[in-house]
Amino acid sequence: MVRTLVAILAVITLLGLPGLGCGGHGGAVTPDGGGPTDGAAEAGPGDGPAGDRGGDGLPGDGGGDGMVTDECTAGQKLCTSATRRRFCADGAAGRIWQEADCGPGEGCVRGDCVSGSCSDECNLGDVDGAKTCELYDLGTASWVTPAPAAALHDRARAYNLWLRRDGMAAGGVGSPHYADPGTWTDIDAMHGIGDSAIWTGTYLAAEALRLEATGAADARSNVKHLAETLHVWMNVAGQPGLLSRFASPSGTVWPFTIGDHSCGDGRTHCNVAYNGGTWDWIGHISRDQYQGVLLGYALAYEALSEADEATRALIRDDVVELVEELMKERQVPIKLTYNGTVIPQFDVTMRFVVLAPAEMDNGAVQLIVNTTNLDASEMYGFQEFIPNLQDVLKQMPLIGGLVPAIPRASSAIMLASFFRVALAATAGVPAYAGRRAAILDYYLNHGGEGGNVANWLAVAKTYNELNQCGESYYGHNISMEPMYNLARLEDDPTLKATVANDVLSAKMWPLFRATKNSFFSYIYAASVPSPEAGAVSTANTQLAQFPPPPRVNVAVDLRADPDYLPHQSGCTDQVDHSKAVDVGERPVGDFLWQRHPWGLFDAGDPAQTQPGVDYLVAYWMARHHAFLTDDTAGRCLRWH
Repeated sequence: MVRTLVAILAVITLLGLPGLGCGGHGGAVTPDGGGPTDGAAEAGPGDGPAGDRGGDGLPGDGGGDGMVTDECTAGQKLCTSATRRRFCADGAAGRIWQEADCGPGEGCVRGDCVSGSCSDECNLGDVDGAKTCELYDLGTASWVTPAPAAALHDRARAYNLWLRRDGMAAGGVGSPHYADPGTWTDIDAMHGIGDSAIWTGTYLAAEALRLEATGAADARSNVKHLAETLHVWMNVAGQPGLLSRFASPSGTVWPFTIGDHSCGDGRTHCNVAYNGGTWDWIGHISRDQYQGVLLGYALAYEALSEADEATRALIRDDVVELVEELMKERQVPIKLTYNGTVIPQFDVTMRFVVLAPAEMDNGAVQLIVNTTNLDASEMYGFQEFIPNLQDVLKQMPLIGGLVPAIPRASSAIMLASFFRVALAATAGVPAYAGRRAAILDYYLNHGGEGGNVANWLAVAKTYNELNQCGESYYGHNISMEPMYNLARLEDDPTLKATVANDVLSAKMWPLFRATKNSFFSYIYAASVPSPEAGAVSTANTQLAQFPPPPRVNVAVDLRADPDYLPHQSGCTDQVDHSKAVDVGERPVGDFLWQRHPWGLFDAGDPAQTQPGVDYLVAYWMARHHAFLTDDTAGRCLRWH
């Protein structure tokens, strides 16, 4: 209810304000791009009858009683189309939103009119009535054909088209399988939906980075819609901070099969009441799913402006609720299996956890731990981000005192990053001042079990390589995604230096330096003061080898290729780990950067495709940080 009221109030405030006429090329407009552009007044939430601009001081009034009412902050600006901008300017009764067309030969880029340049206003291939979204050349004033094989920017546009057209179910990213490979019109199965949260969040991150880099109007719309989808997934379970892997309205009829989404599979919760309807959601959440969502949330919050406060409020509410839940200390019954031994049920004090009551065993959480392979640990009824598992396991009856420290650097990075996202989302928001102060105090000063960020970073500095043959390489991705948030958002100089120098540069980067992982390289180069020479150029070279869509699981056999000799001893069909297979030749993965780079053989499946989020997030991160420039300058997508 609180969340709903916050969102409603934000919408009322934003949509009620633009009621003043303004001169120039357009009139007063609603902050999200709707509303009149001819100077006419429009009734909306917070307004009286159309044309009523009395002096009652309500949002939307021009202050007829002489009161000055600013509806925006000086310096705010955004693109509403390829050639039109919105900006905050002084009006007769305060600052108001105004719109203007760019001049001949100009386009809108990041809210400014720029000669010879423009940003996309629609998604390639979209249709709106009689209009289709196509590529326009501003310099020649002509419509042109995208060239995804030659231009990296057009490749990103093409991947966005394929993903939006075929690779999403109920707003969530999946991997489409086709009955007609080569034609690509008949999807018979959508795979990967059980991992949709991490990739939908990472797609949100890609679109937010695109919005930051270009100001594209379609990116802004995509960011808002993706954030709203993930907001549902963060709340449909009905437990604070508990994320679902995927959710869809109950009764949805799919034109294809979804193997991960079945009401009889034990982890899908069906016909759950939420927001006036019923939903089916996939549970048994894991740490990795949160990383994509929080990466996307953080970047979306930064990319959106005060004109998008309704969406920012949803993000803020979700991340604060998650962190406040992690701050709680609670006592819960636990059924524990430790290194194969079943321990009689006992109560344990826990923190840094989110509970899932619907998945408990008679009110008890379940934990299966193998200290020789922590990645194989299983848990039911809760999700934890505990930097040192000893804090829980030492509470075992009789043998708890024998449990050694079990530092988990990845969880330490995740936990610290969550706090930094919550602090960033509440900065300068008066309504959250008290809650933000409590979060910051806990982050810096908490002296109870589990400690504070200083303790977490001490654990993070134990980061090492546990993979023998790359079997758990994906674990690096679920550390690097939150590392990007932590390194970027940390504002304490001492802590920031520790993150960049002692963790990322000293412990993580040496593991990835020779792996040709463009995504990890961009995160590293964007997060440290002086990245190694060649890190960015090598990443750019590898990213350019990503083929245009569709991203098909083609067969790969490099076992006899002299470029990939010798092979790694003890690892079947892998090049020596001092090398890495080039991106253009390695086996296809759902998210390439989470798959190890040493594989030499894959039988393939010509009917299986991958969504391309891996290309999109890496490309737009490189563009955002100016590691790459626009190779289609002067061209943008427009309605035709």
